Amino acid sequence: MNRKKRRASIPLILGMLAMLLLLSGCWSRKEIEELGITIGTGVDIVEKSEDEQTFEQKGGNFSKQDMLTLTYQVIRPGQSSGVSGGAERKYSNLSVTGDSLYELTRELALISGRTIYGQHYKVIVISDKVARQISMHHLFNFFIREQGFRPSCLVLISKGEARKTFDSKDKSEFPSMKLLSLTENRYRSSRILPPVSLATMLPEINTASSFLLQNVITVDNEVKLAGASVIYGKTGKLIGFINEEELETVNWLTAQIKGGIVKSYDQETGEPLVYEITKIKNRIRPHLEGNRVSFDIEIESDGRLGEYWGKGNDFDNPFIRHVEKETVKEVERRIERLLHKAQKEYRADILGLNEYVKIHYPRKWEKMKLDWDDRFAEAAIRYSVNVTVKEFGTTSI
Repeated sequence: MNRKKRRASIPLILGMLAMLLLLSGCWSRKEIEELGITIGTGVDIVEKSEDEQTFEQKGGNFSKQDMLTLTYQVIRPGQSSGVSGGAERKYSNLSVTGDSLYELTRELALISGRTIYGQHYKVIVISDKVARQISMHHLFNFFIREQGFRPSCLVLISKGEARKTFDSKDKSEFPSMKLLSLTENRYRSSRILPPVSLATMLPEINTASSFLLQNVITVDNEVKLAGASVIYGKTGKLIGFINEEELETVNWLTAQIKGGIVKSYDQETGEPLVYEITKIKNRIRPHLEGNRVSFDIEIESDGRLGEYWGKGNDFDNPFIRHVEKETVKEVERRIERLLHKAQKEYRADILGLNEYVKIHYPRKWEKMKLDWDDRFAEAAIRYSVNVTVKEFGTTSI
């Protein structure tokens, strides 16, 4: 190679060396077995575990005010499939106690060799005691700021200790995954609240709006979705609950139903009558007269006769009209009870009617939003329900 060619190749070599410096490669990689893949988190009022108490007795303590217990559910290495390979649990639950959630996540680095990895978060479960004492604005300040938490992470309220929802009798399943799968059964039951994630809850917190969070209860390591918690806008704290039937009524009023049933009792025979929902829609119109607000809510539903213990001919129009009438009576009875509870007991807009005022009267809304829940409590809410039976099942007997 002559001198000219050598000189011409020098810039090329330097360019290649520069590219090598810019290529990061896998210098910062971590093997999956080294990561603590976390799928769920629970927050409770302080109750130290036996291990924590022992650590503190031996000097493993730091400056803190014991107030909260944070529980992480971590997948054990090689168990992400969820298929049972033996009698051993496929997850571990790690609990730490203190007064700063952010600090507690770093405390885990002192007891676990695997770094907490949160890109697979499924649920955050808050105990009802925590929700009553700490504002959602303060509590979720950490979860929203922390980059490890996914915005799509589901938020639930536990009636009782949150960490108990992360244990299961079935060793082949992950409790966090089960909680998520239960909320996906809305096509089968209208007693499930539309999922509330970190992303959907953030606007409610920032605007000091009242809203609902799905409840979960635990009995002997078995979980069940059971009604919802009322989060009051002005304080951001839990002020009470609505039961399963009342939650179902909320879904009727907001038309947030993918499937489910309404059971009533025939007033003539006393026999059970079950209407299955196949379609539902609503129309909500707000009205302003001076400083007073009112609403007209129209609900329409198509469905099928799922079960009837009395005597009747499915193909007889008077009988079908009777079924529709009984179903409407039951839904209207439930609506009346729910509105009384929301407006008179809790004085909280758990129906999200503020959104309709905001859309139709944006200028006036700016003056009303600061005391909206009080205005909602005094609002006249008129409603009408129309039910149409279009199917009778596969056969008639």
